[in-house]
This record gives sequence, C-alpha cells and structure tokens, in this order.
Amino acid sequence: MNFFSKPVLAIALTGILIGFSIGWLTALSTVNNPGRPTVLFDEELVSSIYKDASPAVVEVRVIPKTISLFSSSAQTVFGSGFLVDREGNIVTNHHVIDNARSITVILSDGRELPVTLMGTSIADDLAILKVEKEEITSINPLTLDDSDKITTGEMVVAIGSPFEQSNSMSVGIVSGIGRNIISDLQRPIPDLIQTDAALNPGNSGGPLLNSNGHVIGINTSVKFLIDADTGVGLSVSSNTLKNILPELITPGELRRPWIGISGVPITKQLSESLDLPSKTGIFIVRVWENSPASMAQLIGSATADDGIGDIIIALDGNPVQSVVDMVKYLNDLQPGDTILLTTIRDSDTKNIEVKLSPWMGS
Repeated sequence: MNFFSKPVLAIALTGILIGFSIGWLTALSTVNNPGRPTVLFDEELVSSIYKDASPAVVEVRVIPKTISLFSSSAQTVFGSGFLVDREGNIVTNHHVIDNARSITVILSDGRELPVTLMGTSIADDLAILKVEKEEITSINPLTLDDSDKITTGEMVVAIGSPFEQSNSMSVGIVSGIGRNIISDLQRPIPDLIQTDAALNPGNSGGPLLNSNGHVIGINTSVKFLIDADTGVGLSVSSNTLKNILPELITPGELRRPWIGISGVPITKQLSESLDLPSKTGIFIVRVWENSPASMAQLIGSATADDGIGDIIIALDGNPVQSVVDMVKYLNDLQPGDTILLTTIRDSDTKNIEVKLSPWMGS
C-alpha cells in the first residue's frame, strides 16, 4: 500500500537533502577553517608551557629512616618539586620528605644533586629543599601567580614524576576552588584548588600551572573513591606558599597559631536537635589541655555538665561558621598574638581574649 502521495514524498526527500547538505557544509567548513577550535586545548600553548617550565621541575628521591613492613614498594619514596628562585630553593610537599634519611633531587637534564632541608610546614604540607645555586644557573625558576584570581574552568597544566616518570605532563581545568583537606597535624589546609588534571603518586610537590605558565598550586593530594579509577586532584594554593615562603627558606619548622579546640560547624539539623542558642558558628566538641582555649576556660561538649559546649561565632568581630574559617583567619596571625573570641554559652554572649600558641600537633 502506498502511504505517501507524490507531493508529500517530494517534500520529505527535499528536507533530507537539505539536512544532509547543511551537515556536509558544516563539516567542510570545520575542515577548511583552521581557526576553528577542534581540540580541547591549544596544543601550541601547552607545548610552550611545558618547554618553558619543565626544566625547573625536579624529581625528589627520598630514602626513609624507617620502612613499613606492610609496604610492597621499594625502599625509596619519590615525589616532585620545582625551583622557586635562583638561590637554589625548591618547593615540595612535607609528606614527600617526611621521615627522610637522605634526599636527592634529579634535574630534568638527569643530574642528581644532594639537597639541604630548609623550612617545613606540616600544617600546610609544604617544605623547601636547597641545592647549590651554581648548579642551576641555566634554569629559570617558576613564577608564583596570584591564586586568588583563578576561576573555575580555566585551563591548568601539571608537571611532575608520577610513578617515577620524570617530567610528565597532564592537562585539565580548575574544577573547583576553596577546597580543604586535613593535614598530618589534624589541622585543615584551606583554599585548596581542585583539578581534573591527572595526578598520581609521584606528582606530589610538583607545580600546577596556569595558561601563563605560572604556578597557581602545589599538587598535594588525590582523593579516590573505593574501586574508582580516577580521583579528585587537590593543590595547595600559591598564595599559601607565598605568605610563608620567607620563613620556609630558613631552616626549621614553621608553627601555625593554635587555639586548642576540636569543633564542628553548626547546621540546621544540629541546631534543632540540640536546641542550640545559635544557628551558625563553631560548636566546640573538645578543648585540649594546656591550650589557649583551656586557659580561657572554654568548654567543649565532651566535658560540659549538660552536654552542650561553647559556641564560637566570631574572631575579632569577624563571623566564623567552621573550623576552616577559623584556620584561614589564624593563618594571617602568629603564635603570641592575642585575638578576641565571641562565644555563646547558655544563650549568653561573651567576648574572651585568647593568646595564641604554636600548633601542638594531632
């Protein structure tokens, strides 16, 4: 049976031919228009960034003092780092060089150099290694950019030594900003940069670069879900490094300021379930002995008679809603500084002066 009349069939065939022609012309236009982007990133730009930056990126090789009996890896730990000045100072992660008996860096030209461990900051997972500046006179150090100016979606390049593959490069974007993880001191590291550029064991300490080839982050962590093949890459922000770099290039451990509490942010659910007198702030769970908080007689829920601890709602008049907010504020201060805590206890608001101490650890 013929379901179509000749006029209808002609119209249908004409529509198909027009659609095919438009698709063919679009494809032809893409092929014949070299200015039209056909890749996810500018290959010439990425190659140029790698050419300029990779000589300043090093592989860090660590012989540990102690070796885990449960480790299936060799007795050498590998990471990455990069030259930050012409004095021979190399940035890396603290966790790369922690527990080191000896440390060596391998330059991009294959030379192996001994290093001197300079400053470390466990709280920020950063450390500085130093080589003789005469060894790196031909290498341009990397430039630290302003990480506060980065935006989600901009292209980034990571260079490092994943799985001991020296000077490997991966390309991605800034997937998020303002992230945080907990350092080995059980203290949040704020303002981390999240990226989908591939980061693997050995990338730690290497640079995360923007499209100008400048450092916006120090690759520090990859979070994996169980049975997942890919993870979330995180980098310490370049501004975190810049703020403490003068102290890191001198030997010794940098100690961030400490109040001495463990706490959780107040959520709507927490506020309603405990009938808290505030809907925002830091609910103190524990106050550590011999800490500034204990000297100021703050109370945590673990020791409060009625099970309700104090609530911190502001530092020097600046509202805080989480421990991360508090750490970000404290990072601009020094041990020995005095701050004014605004707290709530049993619906009473108090202002309490607290003298900060150096962070004591986990």
